[in-house]
Amino acid sequence: MGDYDAVNAHNAAKARAAGWPELTGSPGQLGWASTVRQTKLDEFDAATIAEPVRSQMRAVLLRETRAAVWIDNRHNPWGAVWLINLTEDERAALLPGQR
Repeated sequence: MGDYDAVNAHNAAKARAAGWPELTGSPGQLGWASTVRQTKLDEFDAATIAEPVRSQMRAVLLRETRAAVWIDNRHNPWGAVWLINLTEDERAALLPGQR
């Protein structure tokens, strides 16, 4: 087992222990995406966002279960994954006068 495999396995186990949704994708994507997701959630956790908004935003991030999306957004800020996982109603609530 290489260094990346150990890190990926650790992050996947950590996600399962936290009750995060399982990722979907190819076997090769799952480990990598577990690490990317953990990194993005760590970045999110470091952001100064007050409750209850913090919990709501975290829930939106964890909606994303496609490994490919996490991998494709690995160079983007955590907000990119958050934004693509908002529902239409959630987006409309963020934009005054759009309802």
